[in-house]
Amino acid sequence: MNLISLGDEVKSDFRVQKKLERLMKLQPSDVGDMFLDFEIEYDGKATRLSDYVGKGKYVLVDFWASWCGPCREEIPNLIAAYNKYKEKGLVVLGVAVSDKPEATMQAIKELNIPYPLILNSQKIATDLYGIDGIPEIMLFAPDGTILKRGLRGEVIEKKLEEIFKVK
Repeated sequence: MNLISLGDEVKSDFRVQKKLERLMKLQPSDVGDMFLDFEIEYDGKATRLSDYVGKGKYVLVDFWASWCGPCREEIPNLIAAYNKYKEKGLVVLGVAVSDKPEATMQAIKELNIPYPLILNSQKIATDLYGIDGIPEIMLFAPDGTILKRGLRGEVIEKKLEEIFKVK
């Protein structure tokens, strides 16, 4: 963001300064970058993204929330990908963001989500990856580099077909 284009009054506003500080700290990861690890503690158990990513398998990660309609609409696509490619080495992982763990658990039951989830990440994961809207579905390579961001709908299947050479 170019501060010169902002008026003096706007630049001096405390809220604007805080927002700019936050934006300057964010260094969103992009395609080709190595994954950024985070750890979430929930219900006495610590879970890290590195428990799944960078372990020699492709990992499809869905940053989502139970209250997000578009997120819930993507779940069937993720379940289909999980069922079709898990035997070929695909890991699908959900990361619940900005959500109450109880609501996430209820959604897991309602949507019959079979793959693992990291619960209660709140804003930790979204801040780390510069995610400002969900769902954000990312594909990580076996070495942990980001292959693709912003996957949705049938684009997920096309990308996985390309990787696993399946029709």
